[in-house]
Amino acid sequence: MFGNGGVGGSTRIGQERFVIADVSRDASSLDALSESIDREPIAGLLAPLYPASNGEPAWPPLAMSKALLLAAWHDLLDVRLAEALDDRASFRRFCGFGAS
Repeated sequence: MFGNGGVGGSTRIGQERFVIADVSRDASSLDALSESIDREPIAGLLAPLYPASNGEPAWPPLAMSKALLLAAWHDLLDVRLAEALDDRASFRRFCGFGAS
């Protein structure tokens, strides 16, 4: 009934698809923190930790380390961290996950 876009059509509703063009937004504190961190040296140190290619695709090591920082700062367990990453655009931007 809702979000079907008419007969035979479909509409995907989700934050990852929500875009407003030509509207500026204030940077969050996580955006400012992310901009102040030189990622290249950290990514270089974490690169050897990337897992083998078998199994489910893993997050890039730098993104995982940033997600673990968010988990520690916001007292989030694994499931809650996954929910927060799904829900909060600022968390996704901080970790380097683009909109899909």
